[in-house]
Amino acid sequence: MSLRWRDAGRQAMAFAILGGLLFLMFHLTSENLRSRGIHSGFGFLWEPARTPVADSPLKVEAGVDSYAKAFVAGALNSLKITFAGIFSATIVGVVVGLGRLSTNALARLLCRGYVEAMRNVPLLLHIFLWYGILLQLPAAADAHAWGGQVLATNRGIYLFNPVVDGFEVHAGLFVTPEFLALFIGITLYTAAFIAEIVRAAVGSLQRGQWEASTALGLSRATTLRRVVLPQALRVALPPLTSEYLGIFKNSTLAVAVGYQDFMAISNTMLTETGQAVEVMAVVMAFYAVVSLLVSAAMHGYEHRNARWGLR
Repeated sequence: MSLRWRDAGRQAMAFAILGGLLFLMFHLTSENLRSRGIHSGFGFLWEPARTPVADSPLKVEAGVDSYAKAFVAGALNSLKITFAGIFSATIVGVVVGLGRLSTNALARLLCRGYVEAMRNVPLLLHIFLWYGILLQLPAAADAHAWGGQVLATNRGIYLFNPVVDGFEVHAGLFVTPEFLALFIGITLYTAAFIAEIVRAAVGSLQRGQWEASTALGLSRATTLRRVVLPQALRVALPPLTSEYLGIFKNSTLAVAVGYQDFMAISNTMLTETGQAVEVMAVVMAFYAVVSLLVSAAMHGYEHRNARWGLR
């Protein structure tokens, strides 16, 4: 059996075991609650939600839309901050990681200072810091649009032709301070760890790779892009997977600044319905399934790169 099929089998087995454990836990808990005369079940999901969901691609109105729709809106919010954080943290991390290997002493010093400053401060403090800074921005009536395209206010960032109309601001895109604080905090914090992964991966390659490329007349930039980074990627993928999963799980800190991600909506739903077991079962299933899917995707990409490396 090929390595690919063995890994696929392990992933399928992990899904099956997780599903079985969740089913067993819910079944036993439901039986215990039923024996005590406590109502349980997922029927509450189709009842009207009492709290609206903001800043989501899926609009949820209180008293109109169901709790199930609120769950979906929260999931979209969690995935939105996760994918945005993965993309931006990867870019910043690669740049800083390569900067730590630069021949310029000042660049190395600045990148090292960034890594040490960011990774030694708890993520929650990063988020609080940026949230406090964003709330100190001027009100919309006092703010000035940069280049006529960006209006930074204490209510959020308005992009693409913002127009102030009394207490209202009309723009092509609006980013709330809650989302932005979470996004900046997760990006800068995770990028410090990704930078160390990149530095270690590139540094693990033999010095002869650079010397051979120089002998062939390749520039340093071309060597890095065509020779070094493709090989370093295979070394960096396993720890990168852990960092990407960390971004997804750290998104639950959104509740600290009032961003309505999946966890925040679940907490509100638990308070409103009292269905603690059912809500927590859905929360566990969501985070476990998404984490396993991300892990499976990264492992698949890793094996694809390994297969090409053997050719």
